[in-house]
Amino acid sequence: MTRNYSFLEQQIATFGAALNGGNQPQSEYIEAFSKSFKGLETQINIWETFIANSTNVNQDDAMLFSLSVSEQYLHYTHKSTEIEQLRYFYIAQKIADLFWQNNVAHRGKNSEGYPGHFGCRVRLRNKKLEIFWVYNEFKPKKNSDGFQVISHYLPREGNYRYSQSTFTRAQDWEKPVITAVEDAFSIIRRANSNLMRVRQLCRWNDTNLFKMTGDIDDFKMDNPL
Repeated sequence: MTRNYSFLEQQIATFGAALNGGNQPQSEYIEAFSKSFKGLETQINIWETFIANSTNVNQDDAMLFSLSVSEQYLHYTHKSTEIEQLRYFYIAQKIADLFWQNNVAHRGKNSEGYPGHFGCRVRLRNKKLEIFWVYNEFKPKKNSDGFQVISHYLPREGNYRYSQSTFTRAQDWEKPVITAVEDAFSIIRRANSNLMRVRQLCRWNDTNLFKMTGDIDDFKMDNPL
């Protein structure tokens, strides 16, 4: 029986095929992607069975095994946030492209509201995602045609979004696209902040679970039964 794949699965398959030169059938990429989720369900079932029957195993060995797997999981989750942040970076770049497409469409002396002075930037440096706006000042070049563009960084007052007053000098054509793009940027900034919180929590769990294990071992040694 032929399986009908979802749109998302088809897109993932297409992306995977493109990265690998398109030499393998899409179905193989879809199956590989799906297996990771099926593997999680299998692990849940294994751990539920393990806990239900844990009285039948050596408790010290089981405890050591559980802590070891927990450490691996935390390291994996911590590293996975880097992958997710790369996805946010890509998405933010595409949203920035939408703004610049509108900017390019309104360039030229015959375009009403020319030139647009606002610009947006998306950067990822040292695992820090930066999404910000600039105000571009145009100064005539000395002894030559054209203009020198001087970009002034615009600080953000709120936690995740710029206030509307930041863009009061925007041209009429700029205002709607700035609003749409900044609405999207604010969501990405918050999602990225949540992601960084996950990283912090993973580090906290890793550090304190390790310390807890040492404290329990010390107690057992000092208080033998």
